[in-house]
Amino acid sequence: MENMEQKLMEIAERIRTLREILGISEEQMAEKTGVSLDEYTELEKGTSDFNFTFIYACANVFNVEIKDLLEGTSPSLSEYSVTRKGEGLPIARREGFTYNNLAPLFKNKIAEPFRVKIPYSREAENQEMKF
Repeated sequence: MENMEQKLMEIAERIRTLREILGISEEQMAEKTGVSLDEYTELEKGTSDFNFTFIYACANVFNVEIKDLLEGTSPSLSEYSVTRKGEGLPIARREGFTYNNLAPLFKNKIAEPFRVKIPYSREAENQEMKF
């Protein structure tokens, strides 16, 4: 399995490359992704971990699939996608949570179908969820 730091650097490189190809400034990307310029710069360098909201916003700005940013490959299925029980593309986002993309190869999706397992916590039961 790939080293997580290396994976972050590869994703950051894809984001930087797409931004430059499209002629979008770092300031514009920071605004469009809802982060400060300093935070965006760290994310694009690969020195800070990405959250799903940031990756999703980048994909929307660049008009690409999330998988293009995460894996460097474009989805190819256009009719349907079958994901067996317990399968799906695992995505690391929040510690303790398990995320599985249920249709990573399906192109032109209007939504990203995910299966998310959240650890139970009695203390957090009546608190607002933070995304």
